Amino acid sequence: MGSFMQVYTDGGGIREARVPDDYSGNGSQPFVLKFPGFRKSLLASLVTNSTASRTSNIVTIAATGHGVTTGSIYVGFRFFYPGSPSLAAGWYDSITDVQTNTISFNAPGANFGSESVNAAAAYTTLTSVISTIIPGGTLKSGSRITSNIYRTGDTTAATKNLRNLIGAAQLGLSGATTASSGTHKVSVIFEDGFGLSAAAQDGVLSVSLPRSAIDFSIDQTFGISGSVSAAAGFVALHNASLEIVQ
Repeated sequence: MGSFMQVYTDGGGIREARVPDDYSGNGSQPFVLKFPGFRKSLLASLVTNSTASRTSNIVTIAATGHGVTTGSIYVGFRFFYPGSPSLAAGWYDSITDVQTNTISFNAPGANFGSESVNAAAAYTTLTSVISTIIPGGTLKSGSRITSNIYRTGDTTAATKNLRNLIGAAQLGLSGATTASSGTHKVSVIFEDGFGLSAAAQDGVLSVSLPRSAIDFSIDQTFGISGSVSAAAGFVALHNASLEIVQ
């Protein structure tokens, strides 16, 4: 069986995955595409007036009541740091410790003292978690692409979203509040140059979104992004794959 090459970017440069030739054939079988290099990832909103310091390559955030589950559950997850004067915003490998009022993670560099995180505001910005390139011509009118995810999070009323993004278009929403853990299938149907999306949690339709114009004759970046609507919340992505039917 032959293959064509797919390239993708995951914060560490461009890499490649191999996709069977028959994926571009008659579309009789779905094709499951994983995100090569995927890392379990946690996005936290933290709280206002959070501070951080770094000692011996470990950054510790002081955020009273940050809401992330304490203990070892999320140790080893990538962590998104919202940024401070001495450390740029971005994903860092990995969480080393979670206590009730602190979160620590690896980030090599010079020591620094207590600094304000995210200009003292809670972090609620939609943030890319993972992405890959879907080669032009892969998706045709009538094709479907589904992100299959397993997610967890806090149990407050804060809205914890994970979204499909194709280019800049938001197509498909996995939303949760107090029931924050579970599987989600977020599908995008391509029809005459437009993408139409719907999401189902454990098989139950939860949301659909308006259609967006998508040029699927050219390479498109398919990504999953997340956000938390209020302070003291978090969303964690444990697993993600794509199922594509031509």
